[in-house]
Amino acid sequence: MTRIPVPEDGELDERTRDFISKLPDLNMVRMLARTGIAPEIYQSVSAIFNDDWFPALDREIMLFRTAHANNSPYEIGFHRAVYTFPEGLVDAILSDRLEQLDPWHRRLCEMCDEMAQKTELSPASVKELVDHYGGYNQATRAIFVMSWFNWLSRFADSTGVPLETAEQLAGVQSPTD
Repeated sequence: MTRIPVPEDGELDERTRDFISKLPDLNMVRMLARTGIAPEIYQSVSAIFNDDWFPALDREIMLFRTAHANNSPYEIGFHRAVYTFPEGLVDAILSDRLEQLDPWHRRLCEMCDEMAQKTELSPASVKELVDHYGGYNQATRAIFVMSWFNWLSRFADSTGVPLETAEQLAGVQSPTD
């Protein structure tokens, strides 16, 4: 066996089945359910995708660039299918045409590459985040978001989460819907 199959309901405990029954029936939701801590994971996911917690555009750029840096077909496919994100911007992020981005978002992509390749940001990159976001808290959130997307792409691709069908994705606008 090279991949872990997406679980059926009978393979999950009652608490987890009850929790995921309130979420869209997505392959990633089910695979995360195999961990036994899906409710706890989704508390973080809900915070990350709350636009008041972190700037949505920066988050989405981090998502696509981290998925690109990790060559994550699941994350790229899922988010392209679900989000209404300017297609030209996604294409620039995924095709290394970063010169098409404004200077901040170009630099943000470079930081995502740095974290994906080196598993940490340099002190200079951390300082840029602090300066850009105006303090330690938002900079820490940026680092958390980058780290989350690195973890998620590695989890999805290592377990072999298959991309959802069009039927599964119908009506889904966010991983926390």
